[in-house]
Amino acid sequence: MKNKSKKICVLVVDDEDVMRNLFTDLLTERGYEVIAVKNGLEAVEKVKEINFAIAFIDVHMPLMNGVETLMTIKKIKPQTRIVMMDSFPNALIEEARREGAITCIHKPFEINEVTDIMEEIVEQKERI
Repeated sequence: MKNKSKKICVLVVDDEDVMRNLFTDLLTERGYEVIAVKNGLEAVEKVKEINFAIAFIDVHMPLMNGVETLMTIKKIKPQTRIVMMDSFPNALIEEARREGAITCIHKPFEINEVTDIMEEIVEQKERI
């Protein structure tokens, strides 16, 4: 795969272990470097240390919800592409889009939704 030549760092923010593990396994298999954290506060700390090409952020989390996490990350690293994840559509999704999320995937989602998004991000990065 062409993305192995340039390590693409991906941040996964979800309070559910199964989701963090799924993303980590899926994306690591495809050659991406994945950091998975369980809440927005941990995500913000990681964003201060690492330049992520993309972050997958759950909307509903304790401590700091997904929209708050998105807004904070965008202040620190505005170039980070954000994809929101949610089990059911609600007003937070619209707010997330207004704040800069590129899309939202709804749980349960198809694996190809995630891989298609990643391929699009990699292609955009390679054109720069």
